[in-house]
Amino acid sequence: KKISYLELSSIFLTILITFNCGINLYILKNDVGVNSWISLIIAYIIGLIPLLLILYIANYQPQLNILEKNKHLFGDIIGNIINYLLSIILFIIAITILYNIVGFITTQFLYRTPIIISSTLLVLLAVYCSIKEINVISHISIILIFMNIIMFILSNLSLINNMKLDNLLPILKISSSSIFLSSIKIAIINILPIITILIIPKDKIINKEKYNKSLIITYILGAFISLITTLGTISTLGIYLTKSFEYSEYMVLKKIKLFGFLERIENIVSMSWITESYIYLTIIIYTLSKNIPKKNENTFKYVNIIIGILLILSTKYIFINITAFNNYVENLFIKITSILFIIYVIIIIKIFINNIYVKSKIDNLHIKNK
Repeated sequence: KKISYLELSSIFLTILITFNCGINLYILKNDVGVNSWISLIIAYIIGLIPLLLILYIANYQPQLNILEKNKHLFGDIIGNIINYLLSIILFIIAITILYNIVGFITTQFLYRTPIIISSTLLVLLAVYCSIKEINVISHISIILIFMNIIMFILSNLSLINNMKLDNLLPILKISSSSIFLSSIKIAIINILPIITILIIPKDKIINKEKYNKSLIITYILGAFISLITTLGTISTLGIYLTKSFEYSEYMVLKKIKLFGFLERIENIVSMSWITESYIYLTIIIYTLSKNIPKKNENTFKYVNIIIGILLILSTKYIFINITAFNNYVENLFIKITSILFIIYVIIIIKIFINNIYVKSKIDNLHIKNK
């Protein structure tokens, strides 16, 4: 069951921009203030490295997903070790996504609703979708991302009159080392997890010759959306108000006025963040379940349900409050996610060695034939 390159791009874009709500701007505004947009640009320039590595890995044995590639490269024992390490990191990313978005929902919409209620509803939807084939997930993803992009364009166009370029000054007030360090953090959180897209084998893409081009264009689009979100928030609120609000990206939406008379639509616009988190959770649950041996299709369903239950319980008992969550993101989460780069390097080195070995065998065979 194949998917189009546009559907692949929609999933890829979701992975890139999900943390725009809450996490990205929280790190940037506290680390570099008005220079957040500079850090963001540098982050996506740095992120070209893992992107190119992803494209290289995808071209190796394109009929296999990332879990199967690892077993093919390293054998069952080492391959499973790498796969389970990858699964643990993805599970932690899923917990972070879940608490980030239910924390937003609880503080902004459902003040007296326990977090476990919101997380259960979101995870149930993600589990149900993850039980389906990847083409079903991709269909849902492209519909939601299309709607989100429309809302993004409309909301930012309506904010133009509220933006003040003076709020982005002074430039380079913060030291260059702080800007670069903040860029590294954003690259680790947003870009390293794009390895998740490799759960979809390249051969499953219709018009797979557009695979590289579509991911590169989507990457640029994701960088643009993140940059506009950050610039729009700081230039509208100013850096001091931006720092004052926990979800300043949401507060700036209160200034939206569509067509001159439609007001208070921030709740509708912010739904895009919830749908992005939902798709990201779905693809992670789908990836985790693929790494667990199953006897039949029914077992696959039960595995997904168990993963969902673990996500809900972990979210409830690991994080005490938003402050503890923010400290976790800035310290522990960044360190855990950075391990993904080591996985990238190990896979790339092994593929390179395998390619050299195969090439030498072909050359020797040609010599013998001559």
